[in-house]
Amino acid sequence: MAKNRNNCIILLVEPPEQEKISGELKTAFGPERAAHVNGDLLLEAYRTLKNFNDAILILSYEKTQQHPDLTWLDPEDPGFLDYKNKPLEERIRNAFQLAFFTGAKKVLLVNHLSPELKEEWLSQAFGAVSDKTVALGPTQEGTFYLLGLTQQNQKILEAPGFLSGKTLENMTERIKKGKLSVLTMPETYCVTSEDSLRKWIENREKTPNFFPEKQEHMPEQKRHNRHHVKAHENTAPPGNNDVAGE
Repeated sequence: MAKNRNNCIILLVEPPEQEKISGELKTAFGPERAAHVNGDLLLEAYRTLKNFNDAILILSYEKTQQHPDLTWLDPEDPGFLDYKNKPLEERIRNAFQLAFFTGAKKVLLVNHLSPELKEEWLSQAFGAVSDKTVALGPTQEGTFYLLGLTQQNQKILEAPGFLSGKTLENMTERIKKGKLSVLTMPETYCVTSEDSLRKWIENREKTPNFFPEKQEHMPEQKRHNRHHVKAHENTAPPGNNDVAGE
């Protein structure tokens, strides 16, 4: 089925290398394990977004010598927007600008650290986004997993600092100052701690897999999944160890 080019989704992709993983994840899981966790979350998010037929997908990615393309994510090598080590906020603004330049009318930015994202939420967001309405998906950690804009209201990203401090409150305040209304999406969580990792793994075990992974598609990822289960069983501390999103 042809993709609806009026709708676009942006996914920020990091290579599966320890030095490229966020400090938040490395603090929570350690460098090596954080790279595995991040890679698994990216793979799951990419599959969900690739299978969503009502939007095209832009992948923002900095290629490295070790991973110069995205064949590690998809053997078909989907192509990407190379952001060349730009600051995160500039990287996001550039991705939105490219999406609108290529003809998209509505654009969603999605955070791969929130693995419970559902296709119906994407449809709901695209249905609500307009020049007067922004879609915003809150997380339990005080960040957002989804931001939906039109070209007219991308002005809320122009001033720097939209990812600083309490990012959900910050973004909500910017939207209000822009005299825009907000569609608040269902709240979910980010995998940024042992507790949230355990929750994700347990939810996956309860959910039937109707699209089993092909043997040739990222075989190392299966070993990483088993590594996560074993690791959190052996090392997860008791009590709530949530790490708030930055």
